[in-house]
Formats: sequence, C-alpha cells, structure tokens
Amino acid sequence: MIEELDKFSLFKDLSLAQLEDILPFCTKLDLDEGDIMIEEGNKDDRDLYLLISGNVEIVSSDSSVLSHEVVLSREDKEIFGEISWLSEHKRTASVRCKTSVDAVRIDGIGLMSFLDKNPEIGFLVMQRIACLLAQRIEETDTLMKQILWNTVI
Repeated sequence: MIEELDKFSLFKDLSLAQLEDILPFCTKLDLDEGDIMIEEGNKDDRDLYLLISGNVEIVSSDSSVLSHEVVLSREDKEIFGEISWLSEHKRTASVRCKTSVDAVRIDGIGLMSFLDKNPEIGFLVMQRIACLLAQRIEETDTLMKQILWNTVI
C-alpha cells in the first residue's frame, strides 16, 4: 500500500520510513458501482479517503437553494474527507462510486494523533492539505463566476 500512498500529493516527499509509520492507519477498500464511500451528514466519520482508481461522484442534496441533487465527478488520485477531518463537522456531501473503486481509508483520529506527535511530518501534511483546500477554493471561485455571469440576477 506504500506505493499507493506515495502517489498522492498529501504524502509527497515523505521517506519510506515515514510512509511506513502512516501505514497502520490505512485500510484498503474495494467498492462497487453505487457504493457510498462517504455519507453526507455523517457526524462520526473523521477518516480521510484516497481514491486509487475508479470514478466517483460528489453528491449533495442538503441545500435550501436547490431542489435536486448536485453532482460533481472525480477520478483517480483524489483525496476526500479533509474538511470533516480538520473541522470535526458533519460530512458536507456524499461520495458515490460510479464504477468499481479501489481506495484507501485513513483513520483520521489516529493520523491526527500521529501528526501531533511527529511535528515535522505533521507540518508537511498540513501544508499539503492547505494547498489542496486553496486549489479547491480556486476551482469553486471559477465555477461561481461562470454561474453568476450566466445568470440574470
């Protein structure tokens, strides 16, 4: 599983020994089309998920603005669950498998404890989470501009 971890930006440039230290928090998942990886509204799931291969949809139906399900597609090498992992809030969307999926679930509580005890690794991982969130904010900003520019207010 170390080979899979090494392919994600979250763990980029960590040594083999450091990746081996993270391995006990990881569980391999083999999911089928239609399976739910993350359930919207779940208050107890603090885990991170790495999409190794396959396609998933980010699905949200919890909106007072829209009356139907919102779906975004994602493919290989994506990270999910980082907002709930960091904020300890409920899941803001579901992740549903569009195809067969290979993924890794990382015990979020265990990983956070490990990062607290290993500040050098913790800094690197948190820096990469910050970059991931910044990238997603940038994508959301672009999407919002496209929506607003195409909508008469």
